[in-house]
Amino acid sequence: MIETQRLLLREHRIDDFAAYIPLWTQRLPGPDGGFRFPPLWDEEVWARLLRWIGHRQVFGFAPFLAFDLASGRLCGEVGFGHFHRGNGPAFDGVPETMWTLHPDFHGEGLAGEAATAAIVWFDSHFPSPRTVCMIEPDNTASLRLAERFGFREFDRGEYKGSLNIFLERLR
Repeated sequence: MIETQRLLLREHRIDDFAAYIPLWTQRLPGPDGGFRFPPLWDEEVWARLLRWIGHRQVFGFAPFLAFDLASGRLCGEVGFGHFHRGNGPAFDGVPETMWTLHPDFHGEGLAGEAATAAIVWFDSHFPSPRTVCMIEPDNTASLRLAERFGFREFDRGEYKGSLNIFLERLR
């Protein structure tokens, strides 16, 4: 468990399912008037929850759930995982950093606060020489955040029909 000024980051639990659903069943608007990601069905959210519980058991790490200390609401998910997205060995064989926030919490600096805590925790427990992340080119807020953490573009590729920038952070 990690506590920041405004957040509590902790492992996923089975009893988080109801709170976890809104994070992944919402429709995130994209820049073209469409939607960035299709919402997940409840059963896909359930599988995702189980994935991270098992991932932590196997690898010793997984993304954290981020809770807003003021309201107690689940506001996001942040951390590291082995996603095996099919992006090639330069990407898939390396711990991947991720962060996402429910739109109700956008624009408050919480993604940066959460990602900072997760990166510091990961670096102190798993001194990987390299971590990666992927971000769509129009997601300027996430690109700025990645740059702040020292991520630099090393490639581009398509993932699930969308162009993504592949970034790496070297230690």
